[in-house]
Amino acid sequence: MTWPPSMFATGWRDIRHLARITFRLLDGGQKRRFWLVSVWAGLFSLLEMLVAAMVIPYVQCLGGQCSPVVADIAAPTGLGEIPFLTMLLFAMITLKLAVEAGLAWRTAGLAQEVQRSTVMRLLSAYMHLGWKTFHSRNRAHYYRRCASTAVEAAATCQQVMAIVSSSLVIALLTALMIWQNPPVALALIAGFALVNMVTQHLISAAQKRAALERENALHRWNTGMAEAFASFREIRTYGTEGLFLQHVSDATDRLATTNRSLSFLPALPRLVMDFGVLAVLLSVVTLWLNLGRPIGGLLPHLVFYAVVARTLLPAMMILGKNRAEARASSLNIELVLQELDEADRARVERIGVPVTPSDTSCFVLDNVCFRHERDAAPLLDRISATFPHPSWTAITGPSGAGKSTLLELLCGIHQPDSGEVRHAWVVRESAEAPHIALVPQHVALLDASIADNIVFGFDAGERARVEQALRLACLDDVVRDLPDGIDSPVGADGLSLSGGQRQRLAIARALYRKPDLLLIDEATSGLDRDTEARLFDNLRRWRPMMSVIAISHRTETLAVFDRRYDLQSGALREFSSHRL
Repeated sequence: MTWPPSMFATGWRDIRHLARITFRLLDGGQKRRFWLVSVWAGLFSLLEMLVAAMVIPYVQCLGGQCSPVVADIAAPTGLGEIPFLTMLLFAMITLKLAVEAGLAWRTAGLAQEVQRSTVMRLLSAYMHLGWKTFHSRNRAHYYRRCASTAVEAAATCQQVMAIVSSSLVIALLTALMIWQNPPVALALIAGFALVNMVTQHLISAAQKRAALERENALHRWNTGMAEAFASFREIRTYGTEGLFLQHVSDATDRLATTNRSLSFLPALPRLVMDFGVLAVLLSVVTLWLNLGRPIGGLLPHLVFYAVVARTLLPAMMILGKNRAEARASSLNIELVLQELDEADRARVERIGVPVTPSDTSCFVLDNVCFRHERDAAPLLDRISATFPHPSWTAITGPSGAGKSTLLELLCGIHQPDSGEVRHAWVVRESAEAPHIALVPQHVALLDASIADNIVFGFDAGERARVEQALRLACLDDVVRDLPDGIDSPVGADGLSLSGGQRQRLAIARALYRKPDLLLIDEATSGLDRDTEARLFDNLRRWRPMMSVIAISHRTETLAVFDRRYDLQSGALREFSSHRL
């Protein structure tokens, strides 16, 4: 059995830990707003104490036992004692309610600001990860941390604010009770504190266990949902709906069980406290009557303690509930802080390739080695190549040879383990690094219009430039037949488009940027031969100063390229021009 001093020390240690990690989550402005909310909470607590302090003289006056002090205070107003106290009590209650409303408004505002900033900080940290780090976890992990963990971490901050407010109310009302009747007040406080500490101690382990189980269940639920939606076509084709539904159902059941525990456990102290208050009240009345004392002498004190209890007990319940919930959900703050720390260490402010001034422009791989895992064999083993500018180069090779990785090295998504990737560039008066555009194998489309998908945040959007990109990508005839033209929505992940149309839309997005180097990762595989030929002809004719490096497996396509490299077993070999 753990004794109360030990429980108190444990509770104080938990509160200090909670305060420390909460303040780590808040920025400077939020910390100042937190202290401002605390001032409002202190003002509210002071008004609660003053309203409670007025109850005894007010009830005494109603019973014909008005204090001379009250009469002296009321005399200058020209009002009687009871009207004076009534108006004063009404004014103080009105002011208290106004302060309470202001406190609730400011608390809610700060909570929403913390939630917004926490989600955005986490999302920004993820968006600035290097590709290796980002790819080490699945998308469901990042989505869960932003959509769930960060939101619940911000809710924990609101619980901390509720703890501060409740603690101030309890402290001031406790001081008032001690001033009124020290022995009774100390006995009540000691009893309630002991009951609360014992109850909280008994449920704390269960809460921590339930919080950890909930995090695991939520992970399984998010992963199951993401896999079900991502595998929709395969699930329908193979008829495995039942398997995926069962996986999600099992995770949902486990999540519901942990949520029920986390909702029920904080309510236990309130039930115990309510029973204790009722028992004390009945015991006092019974003892008073058994002593043969008149009930009139007890009435003002009963009313006083009833008014105090009306505020004090809910404050104690709020304190206990929020402390228990915050202790259980502090795991979310720790997870967010851990994610932010890890992301900060792996932060890559801007991807890119070093640019060196040169008399002739080219893109260079110099003795480059690259592996996806530290202990794995090199995917690219000391490869070297120079791609003149402008030129057209085809990359061929078996699946998994590292062709996509090679393109990602050229645009700076990856950094080589050894060797160098650089862009040699002719220095001009308005010297800029070469503009590079990548058309990946798997196209990511926004649930927005065709124009928005092409612009993709590059600038405010120029209609003429969008239409030009569509013409070059051989998609203008398709868009022209749509009711809203370039303003037509493409649906979630381009649902309204065919595979080839999706690829051409991705190519139009790349061309909108007017790149110096266009990297194409099998992004014409969904096009028929005629459309592909027209596309390449457009690029040759209208973008003659643009270099193209493309991964392709079509023999007939290779004829449009100036050079060809074959990538196999980590080695890059150039074909002679007559073998293209």
